[in-house]
Amino acid sequence: MKRRIIIALLTVFSLFVNAEESSKRPKIGLVLSGGGAKGFAHVGVLKVIEEAGIPIDYITGTSVGSIVGGLYAIGYDASMLENIIQSQNWQELLSNSFKREYISAITKEEQSRYLISLPIETKKISIPSGLLNGQNVMEFFTYLTYGYHDVTDFSKLPIPFECIAADIATGEEVVLKKGFLPKAIRASMAVPAAIAACEIDGRMLVDGGIVNNFPVDRCREMGADIIIGIDIQDDLMTKDKIKSIPDVISQLTSLMSIEKSDRNRKNVDFLIKPDISGYSASSFDTESAIALMKRGEEAARKMLPQLIRLRDSLGIIPVFKKTRELPDDSTLVDVNKIEVEGTDKTNIVSFMGKMGIIKDKMVTLQHIRQSVSIIYAAGNYESVDFRISGDAKKTINIAVKESSTQRLNVGLHYDTDLKAAALINTTLYSDRISGSNLSLDAKLSSFPMFSARYSLDRGWKPGFTGAGSFTADRIWGYENGSKSSEINVQMFNLQVATQAVIFDAFRISIGASLEHFRFGAIIGTPDVTELKDGTFYNYFAKLKLDDLDKPYFPTKGWAMEGNFKLVTDNGWTYTGRSPVVLTGFTVKGANRISNRLTFLPSFYSQFTLATTTPVYYKSYIGGSQRTNYFGVYIPFAGLRRMELSADNVAIVSLDLRLRLWQKVFVSVNSNIGMYGDSISPFIEGNFIVGGGASIAYDSVVGPIEFNLGSSNINQKIAAFFSLGYCF
Repeated sequence: MKRRIIIALLTVFSLFVNAEESSKRPKIGLVLSGGGAKGFAHVGVLKVIEEAGIPIDYITGTSVGSIVGGLYAIGYDASMLENIIQSQNWQELLSNSFKREYISAITKEEQSRYLISLPIETKKISIPSGLLNGQNVMEFFTYLTYGYHDVTDFSKLPIPFECIAADIATGEEVVLKKGFLPKAIRASMAVPAAIAACEIDGRMLVDGGIVNNFPVDRCREMGADIIIGIDIQDDLMTKDKIKSIPDVISQLTSLMSIEKSDRNRKNVDFLIKPDISGYSASSFDTESAIALMKRGEEAARKMLPQLIRLRDSLGIIPVFKKTRELPDDSTLVDVNKIEVEGTDKTNIVSFMGKMGIIKDKMVTLQHIRQSVSIIYAAGNYESVDFRISGDAKKTINIAVKESSTQRLNVGLHYDTDLKAAALINTTLYSDRISGSNLSLDAKLSSFPMFSARYSLDRGWKPGFTGAGSFTADRIWGYENGSKSSEINVQMFNLQVATQAVIFDAFRISIGASLEHFRFGAIIGTPDVTELKDGTFYNYFAKLKLDDLDKPYFPTKGWAMEGNFKLVTDNGWTYTGRSPVVLTGFTVKGANRISNRLTFLPSFYSQFTLATTTPVYYKSYIGGSQRTNYFGVYIPFAGLRRMELSADNVAIVSLDLRLRLWQKVFVSVNSNIGMYGDSISPFIEGNFIVGGGASIAYDSVVGPIEFNLGSSNINQKIAAFFSLGYCF
């Protein structure tokens, strides 16, 4: 017991002595340059500086230097920064994506159809100021700085801090020393054309690297007598080295601030320049991060003897400081007030109330973060930022930037079955009626599609959908394993329905439709007895659940769809008999076995209760196409598109997908089932089995996939290639 008391007294005494000494000794400043992902090296250098026992009194940083510097200033040490960096999915963090679990069931149907989406403002298309809106990184910084949201003077942080941005309108250097820390960091890292500019105090701010990428001068102004500078800037590249957009941006940044950076280097007392060769500003992946942190540590270790001599010459006694821990998502927040900035069109306070965040109620930090993500995922805002301030009672401030109520969306796709196609979509959102939108589609291809759809989403309350469409497609016939016929068919569809969304996952709709089919050119001799044009008056009910974490290459979750349809030719009967009854059920799953391996089971079925099923409503089996414009389409590995048709079908598919690299996947596909026109295909139907393998790449223009397969139907190899998002 006495020993513990003595140790405690010695610790307090050493802290007192160091505090007194620090008031007399020269002040030490830390300067962190910009450089994108190469900034991971900063953390390795900090590790050695801590080992040397060098205290830091002031910090200035630009771009990635502002990120590392800002977090270090509030207490995260090098070890914790290293853990934060290695635990992040940088591909998702530096993207405009959001978790699908936060998206409404209706919005999920529209997601991932488009290659680009542009706002339309005052009757003209608007180009965003950056490819990325910065929402994800801003939310991440806000989370990491929780507890310092009230500190608006950065000189009051545990280590005084300043970061550099540039006014994109005037080209002036802007020193950010006050305000909301996460937003200041976000502004300093807004690389022009890559990340959208950030508005602070009426100025549009971008990456400070274009005006002062190594702000040694600003650290001197703060009061630093001795400066340790970490410089991760590239030398100017020769023309043969400039091969990508990030290379161009990096070169421009260097060109615009090279003279000032050279002057600032001469003003540094201890310059540490890690070897960052082989890496670029866009090397945001875990493997590169680990390597760059190691290189930073290696460069600093060469300076370690000089740093130790500095420490000893100043009479500094190393003191262990406890690192700041990550905020606990389960922390309870006592909400006293909710404030909203940036909109008066929708009542966000009411919206948050529906999610359980109301005045005088305790909620967790995680609940608040999820609620903000759900608001953003709704698509009404370009950005949704939050701040939690106050002592015991907290105020939640929500700052939003409204999205345009009109958007132009473009999708591109090619596959070996349907060839090239482009999708042009205009979606108009009502700024008066929440959940109301009008969507116009035009699919441009050899088999075009045009549609108009109005939707009113009222959540769990019954909403409304009205739609009209024209679709051109073809029915293929096969004989002895080869294509023998091709029938062009056109479909006109008008429908009205009521719908409801339960728990933001289940979508239920009930409605009626008028469908008219018209046959066009016929090639070959199809094995179809009735090829007459037909008009049908139908009634339907649908149930849909989509809980997959990704629309393409999912690793967890389930998706389910159930359909019930009554087909009539006069509104009551079909050819004077009972209506044709169609029932279908599909379920797909994704189960991650390991970090790289995912199991993908699925089940498809369609059953018909009728003496004679119209050709328009048969099930067509085969191929890999995801979309379905005509009838019921069921994919099957080993068959060509629509190689089989039947009234009744049930198929089980078991796929295994392996991620070879970050975005490269190989899969083994297998499926088995029964089909036939008999009402009981499991007894009187035909057996079918097939399988194959595929390789896919998740590219910036959408999935690129090539697969081969075969089946017991023809024993021939069926090949399929596709590029782009499906629509």
